[in-house]
Amino acid sequence: MALTVPEVTQMPLADLDLISAALPGRALHEALRVARASGRAASVRLHGMPALLLTRFVDVKEFLADHASAPGGLTYARQVEPVVGRTFISMDGDDHRFHRQLATPAFRSSAVERFVDQCLAPLAHEIVDRFVLRGEGDLVAEFTDVLPFVAISRKLGLPVASEARQRIWARSLLSFPGNPEGARAASAELTAVIAPEIAARRRAPRDDVLSRLIETEIEGRRFDDEDILAHARLLYAVGATTTADAMSNLFWALLTVPGLAERARHEPSLRPGVVQELLRWEPPVAVLPRMVTAPRRIGGADAPAGSLVMLALAGANRDPDHFEDPDAFRPEREEREILTFGFGDKYCPGVHLARRQLRAALDVVLDRLPELRLAAGVRVAPTGATLRSVKALPVVWGGG
Repeated sequence: MALTVPEVTQMPLADLDLISAALPGRALHEALRVARASGRAASVRLHGMPALLLTRFVDVKEFLADHASAPGGLTYARQVEPVVGRTFISMDGDDHRFHRQLATPAFRSSAVERFVDQCLAPLAHEIVDRFVLRGEGDLVAEFTDVLPFVAISRKLGLPVASEARQRIWARSLLSFPGNPEGARAASAELTAVIAPEIAARRRAPRDDVLSRLIETEIEGRRFDDEDILAHARLLYAVGATTTADAMSNLFWALLTVPGLAERARHEPSLRPGVVQELLRWEPPVAVLPRMVTAPRRIGGADAPAGSLVMLALAGANRDPDHFEDPDAFRPEREEREILTFGFGDKYCPGVHLARRQLRAALDVVLDRLPELRLAAGVRVAPTGATLRSVKALPVVWGGG
């Protein structure tokens, strides 16, 4: 159900279901603005179930920091663990700390810089080579929905499978529990590709993430094969998918914010700010679900144990109490804390890789596709009230 801005303004927020409502473009941000203006938690729905929606920066950050009454692992354990496996995002406490320490060394900033320089930028050029001479194409289907998935395969050291299959695996894993059969089938297919590679790395390690997951030791403990399989599946389901979605939003903003493409093309120093502002202004995860395990007061409302709480990261990132003129896209904006990657124990460890992938993609597209612009008559916008992306981006380039 795609709602317009006037429809969102007029309907009671309690009738808004954050799964079935597409909320394209400004409609999502208008709904979050209305909720934020009330100054307290708003009543909404998710899959038909009642939920509380937090939209103010201070409320969302406070909730993310509360690991006692709102542990982050509980929601992921229900939503992704049955098909991805047990990973640090579906754990809390000591288990989370240990598994996170084992999983994240390969994604620290120094390792990311090497990967971007040696592999990712050349890969982006390789993908653009396939369509650059055509002068037109769909930037989502041919670039943003390709680069992050192939990049994860190469970073893991996996054989390059069908690009279409990689996207299907990732999207299908995230379809659980709505599509359990499809999600389990994707998990089985991906496992069949990864498992033999783990066995091969145990015999002969390489310079890749699978080898690092095998070799890293913390407190005398290492990952077993199932741990490695689960964290590799997680990289596809969460890492590659959210990066692809953010990349689609990035190029949509580049081509629709007046003057932005021209400035970014001629002012390379502005490009890190373009990426940072995009992550604030139109994040790929707009609303994050959580569960309350102990009674507490949230945003001026009482939430009994078992309450479903929706954290509007996109709303917090446009809170006028935290950002000046928050609805404006300003790449030169003085950097302030954003909640796009979460906060606290569940802060995303892939933040360096995500930012560098977006920056590398922006550099390559601006350098290789001169006079890039939307195809004539095209009107597109990000859609989705939880996961948010542009589904297609028909473009042309060159002087034609």
